[in-house]
Amino acid sequence: MGAARGSLCESGVYSSNVCATVWGKVEGLLRSGRRAMLVLVLLLAAACFVPREVALISGALAVLAGCIHGGVRSGLAFAATMAAQAGIFGLVRYDRLPGTFLGDAVLFAAVAIVFGSLVDTTRSRAGLSVEEHGGQQAYDALVNLMQEGMVLVDLKENILFANKAFAEMLGYAPDELVGKNLGELTSPEQYRVYREKTKQRKKGRSDRYESKMFRRDGEVVDVLVSATPFVASDGTVRGTIGVFWDITDRKKEEEKLKYLSMHDGLTGVYNRAHFEHEMRRLDAECYLPVSMIICDVDNLKKVNDVHGHAAGDAVLKRAAEILKGAVRASDIVARIGGDEFAVLLPNTSANAAKAIRERIRQHAAASDLLTGLSLGAATRETMDMSMAELFKCADDAMYGAKPKPTRVCAT
Repeated sequence: MGAARGSLCESGVYSSNVCATVWGKVEGLLRSGRRAMLVLVLLLAAACFVPREVALISGALAVLAGCIHGGVRSGLAFAATMAAQAGIFGLVRYDRLPGTFLGDAVLFAAVAIVFGSLVDTTRSRAGLSVEEHGGQQAYDALVNLMQEGMVLVDLKENILFANKAFAEMLGYAPDELVGKNLGELTSPEQYRVYREKTKQRKKGRSDRYESKMFRRDGEVVDVLVSATPFVASDGTVRGTIGVFWDITDRKKEEEKLKYLSMHDGLTGVYNRAHFEHEMRRLDAECYLPVSMIICDVDNLKKVNDVHGHAAGDAVLKRAAEILKGAVRASDIVARIGGDEFAVLLPNTSANAAKAIRERIRQHAAASDLLTGLSLGAATRETMDMSMAELFKCADDAMYGAKPKPTRVCAT
């Protein structure tokens, strides 16, 4: 029984789609005034050469054509034309009785009023009158010429319309997007944002925000969205009109600038500004104990003088790699001066900091570094010590660990 019902349902949907298609083609054909008049002339001519019963059918068809063209008004105009023709040719060919002309006129008028009213109501609900059709076509053309993506979705995020720019942005054809849900084009997290925004849209509020969407090939697209409530003629919010700008290139440039503002251009570790920002961030009890290691590259000037600045730069890069390889991912490694590095170690005891310092020394000794590293460590156990004092203690320890210069006595 379930299968039978399903088949009947599918058959009904199919029949409905076929009827809608046929109706659309007939309506499109008769929207043109010239084509409608041509149909009227042909049916008038046919009615002149057929029996009266068939002439009545051709007259009814002419009235229906007039209704399809322009509703009640055009239907009545076609009805009057066919009734006049029927009266004139009826007197000549059929020797009609008195009142027959009036009966034909009433019949055609009734058809025009009933069917024309139905057509007018349908077009009114669709929001497209005959006079508006040309404007609608111009509007559709304009929307598809927009460089910005434009989409209309209902309150459940189902796409009702998408222009060419929006479809191309995501790698689809416009017709392929109609019927899809926005949840199919973005991540679950971003979809939840859309749903929350729709709640605001129901209250009549517009919005502007950034989001991410998926192209057909899986590539992520950064978009800027301007969302406005779609209000129906009865004043109710029926969905959202969204305008989308592809800002992927801009976001990449922003990320690049953000990276450069936080990192040292030569070594790739954090720079002095970000190190100071992290010192302020870690100035909280929840990060205690917090430790710091200061590292100085020994004899960098000598390396530059003997081997050249390219060799000096290579030493600095290698030193940064040694430091990053010896600490945890959560630790902060920064270049804070020409030949000086610092490592911030949140929630790290003094013994753990000393173990990390020794690991750095071992990595440096086993590497191809052209010179040595001087390392100093200090730990902040309580909030009584400031972060500035922690830095000074670690810096003093580093200078205390530097190799003592050898004195040469003159004889």
